[in-house]
Amino acid sequence: MLSPRNPPALVLALSLAFALGCRDRGKVEDDKTTEDSAPPTPLGRWEGVTPGGGLGSSLAAGGGARFAGAPWAEGGAVWRLGAEDQLEPVPGAASGAFGRGLAVHDGALIVGAPLAESGSGLVWRDGLTTPGEPGELLGAAVRSTALGLIVSAQGGARQDERVISLGARVTDAAAAEGALLLGTPSAEDAVYDVTNSVEIARLSAQDEAGAALCAADLDLDGDDELAVGAPGLGAVVVLEAGQRGLSEGRLIQGSGGRFGQALACGPGLLVIGAPLEGDGQRGAVYAVEAGDEALVALGVGEADGAELGAAVLIEAEGGIFAGAPGQAGGAGLVVQLR
Repeated sequence: MLSPRNPPALVLALSLAFALGCRDRGKVEDDKTTEDSAPPTPLGRWEGVTPGGGLGSSLAAGGGARFAGAPWAEGGAVWRLGAEDQLEPVPGAASGAFGRGLAVHDGALIVGAPLAESGSGLVWRDGLTTPGEPGELLGAAVRSTALGLIVSAQGGARQDERVISLGARVTDAAAAEGALLLGTPSAEDAVYDVTNSVEIARLSAQDEAGAALCAADLDLDGDDELAVGAPGLGAVVVLEAGQRGLSEGRLIQGSGGRFGQALACGPGLLVIGAPLEGDGQRGAVYAVEAGDEALVALGVGEADGAELGAAVLIEAEGGIFAGAPGQAGGAGLVVQLR
């Protein structure tokens, strides 16, 4: 979660740890158009059962199953989103913010616990754990990509068994057009292209660009685009292949509220979380679809402090899910928006 409800140690650790068609290459194009229609009623709703657990802080799906992390109480937990809005517990090594990182990779559920082992962190897979190095905060983010499983760390990331040392914290990862890209929101550059050893320059020192990444063929032109969240500016930038600075891409401007803190991509579809949007920080989730420049509101938080959009997910079947880890005093909530 992003609110002050997190214990100080967790806030400190996370502070260390976490378009579609523009052809103008010379400048950022700003898209602020928003559709005014009210967001639809959620199709599904899973309520957190652990006070302060923060259900919906992370989301993952694969093999027909959907999972949500609740890392902030009792060592953390992961739940399967069952039928009829029921939660099914996933057995695991509940300790150290277990469930903060979450992915399904090669058919297996992968869980990160970045505060385990006194901040070394660990990654859990099929009952086996891989510990991090001292102070590494391994597992704050876990991503399944076409180029392997990527696990974030304080000074870089791990790509399967490979250690990628960057001297900067990594908060997200994506693969686009055969390149592995790592988000580094507190480094000099926003994104590091590991495959081509190239940095992607940020817009400003305070933009926090790289906090979230995703990649897909967003404009349905046959090539992948990279979406980069810049929640410090309340914006998202979409880059075409070959663009090496955020100023070259298309700027999708939100209205603040950490717009761009969480992203999910699918063919022709970009979903954006703004978990602190609104006076009461209820949060909101938006979508941009190929061929339509408007931001479409998919959902808003149900109560003050809900933080809807802290995590977003597009599953293979097309369903869209969002986490609201601040709902119900921090018990959390996951909703299906489409």
